[in-house]
Amino acid sequence: MNGSGWVRPGFAAFADELGDAGILRASLSDGVATLTLNRPERRNSLTREMAHGLLRGLVVAGDDAQVRVIVLRGADGTFCAGDDVLAVDRWREGDRDAAPFDPVTSDAYYLRICEVILGAPKPVVAAVEGAAAGAGAEIVCAADYRLLSTSARIGSCLVGVGHVGNVVLMSRLIGPGRATEIYLTGRLVPAAEALAIGLADKVVQPEDFDKELARLAEGFGQAPTRAIGLFKELRERTWGQPATTGLRLQDAYHLRTHAEVRDSGEGLRAFTERRPPSFTGH
Repeated sequence: MNGSGWVRPGFAAFADELGDAGILRASLSDGVATLTLNRPERRNSLTREMAHGLLRGLVVAGDDAQVRVIVLRGADGTFCAGDDVLAVDRWREGDRDAAPFDPVTSDAYYLRICEVILGAPKPVVAAVEGAAAGAGAEIVCAADYRLLSTSARIGSCLVGVGHVGNVVLMSRLIGPGRATEIYLTGRLVPAAEALAIGLADKVVQPEDFDKELARLAEGFGQAPTRAIGLFKELRERTWGQPATTGLRLQDAYHLRTHAEVRDSGEGLRAFTERRPPSFTGH
């Protein structure tokens, strides 16, 4: 609530506003906020409307205390083929209405989406079936956990259209050499290789995918959400810093955990009492 008494609508209200038939779907169940890209006829490629909605949904989910974990996925067996190429081509010709860029600054929405994912004060899971390319791959790399179906393929594909991207976050996961090879060849990395090189955290068969996703989301949803948020904030602040700087920041955040995370007390009590903790996310 701000000084005028205005309260930001929660994720459940956001999901109701979207409905079930649009190009972006949202649902909230037992603390799990799911955002589903829903343009299967265009392999869930991003338009301005879809990207802006996804960005808004991520912000709302991050702010909503009822949300403990965020899941990103695509409809009908494909994650996201990137920015809609036809819309981008029209943008180059002067049509500013459809491409997934800010109409004033021309910033790519997927980059803002990645920033919000990295800063979200709760875990973000990318549930990847089928292709994740270009902007779709960037979003996958920004997530905190990557669950892949054996059908999943992740890559840049940007060299094929003469564009640049997938440098920063992919390099952070798998190193600049591997990221360069994936960009230069334009290939999509199959799920088994993605797991081997650190581009995926777990790979499961298609028939087990939804069950494993539900299991993961439930587990993350029962975790100490506030502590996870601080961990992510510390991760971003220490990335690329000298070790001594990072260790000082880590100690400061450890002290913040004692002062700010109510679940930390429950965790210590549960440990000493030899019982499972019951975290509230605060």
